[in-house]
Amino acid sequence: MFAALAEAKINIVAIAQGSSELNISFVVAAKDVGAAQRAVHGAFQLSKIGGGAAARAAHTDTVLLGFGQIGRALAKIMAQGNGKNGKNGMRSKLRLVAAIDRRGFVFDPNGLPPRVVAALSAAKQKGTSLAEAPGGRAAAPADALAALAEHALGDPILVDVTADESTPLIRQALGAGMDVVLANKRPISGPRAESEALAALAESAGRRLLTEATVGAGLPIFDTHRKLVESGDRVLKIEGCLSGTLGFVLTEVEKGRSFSAALGRAMELGYTEPDPRDDLSGIDVGRKALILGRLLAFAGEPTDVAVESLVPESMKALPREAFLARLADVDADWSRRAASAKAKGATLRYVATVTKDRISVGLRVVDRASPFYGLKGTDNQVAFTTSRYRKNPLVITGPGAGPAVTAAGVLNDMLRVSG
Repeated sequence: MFAALAEAKINIVAIAQGSSELNISFVVAAKDVGAAQRAVHGAFQLSKIGGGAAARAAHTDTVLLGFGQIGRALAKIMAQGNGKNGKNGMRSKLRLVAAIDRRGFVFDPNGLPPRVVAALSAAKQKGTSLAEAPGGRAAAPADALAALAEHALGDPILVDVTADESTPLIRQALGAGMDVVLANKRPISGPRAESEALAALAESAGRRLLTEATVGAGLPIFDTHRKLVESGDRVLKIEGCLSGTLGFVLTEVEKGRSFSAALGRAMELGYTEPDPRDDLSGIDVGRKALILGRLLAFAGEPTDVAVESLVPESMKALPREAFLARLADVDADWSRRAASAKAKGATLRYVATVTKDRISVGLRVVDRASPFYGLKGTDNQVAFTTSRYRKNPLVITGPGAGPAVTAAGVLNDMLRVSG
């Protein structure tokens, strides 16, 4: 209570506490009475369902927006940390209270128990909406968020693990007093004005908007950039292989596998989007590159990012199944590309190049001198060229695809918020 008054800059004239510790009285100036009442009511969330406990609760309540592969992987990690012998240092801190999908949500203000999370995950994997789950409620995401905002949650975090255009929902969450952690790139890779407005809203609301998992899954790319800048260095260029899916396909082609077989294997392993053209188009890498570009003060819009698509023009408009059926048509061309690169002592990589003036994304032939030459499988790699690391760029390499890897990256941001 006194912390709430101090934050509101209200001076306490006198305090009296009874011996039973069941009553506490304090005196403030008459002009501060209304503000003091509002500060105390706000701290204990007395206007909300379940209010009465201090907002600085022992738990940081988490709301998952999206319950696909990444959401389920993250829910599983959190459930493992909420048991009696909690793992990962999360016990009594991060608590999953709600999950939202396109059609509905589930909510338990005391936290979703591990057995419930497991049952929800199993049902969702079979195609069942959260609205149809035991205890689930049918609602559009915006209505679900509004319902949750009526409850007294402890330091709530909204975690967006969708791939949808969710900017309105992020704005709604920030306005409701939630911190936000993004794995979804769309809210910060759209028009520049919208991205800046979102950041400004978070700042004005006193909320945090963390984005580490939007590029490179669990790799510390934003953290590295921040530390470089804070130390007085100047980042001149960022280059990266930012698609674990394309990295896997190209290294399989490098080994001699046909392009169609390599892509098929990537689909089997769950590395691709449901329609692999979403990966092959390069649009996803373009979004990541734009996010990195904005770290370097790139002033352009999404349309200013030069993206090379790997989808043949004649196959872009085909239905998904027809596209997959015709994949073998491009195998010979890809074999020639790989053989040509190999003859030069080089290999094929899909690379994003980012400066403050220009962003380009596309297929490149890289030789042994490039850090990207030795990249294998789904690993991502980012190279920072800076004033200090001009001749030998600072390179970060690690897994860049898969639900578990991305969930771990999201979890790191969540722990930063709850820390």
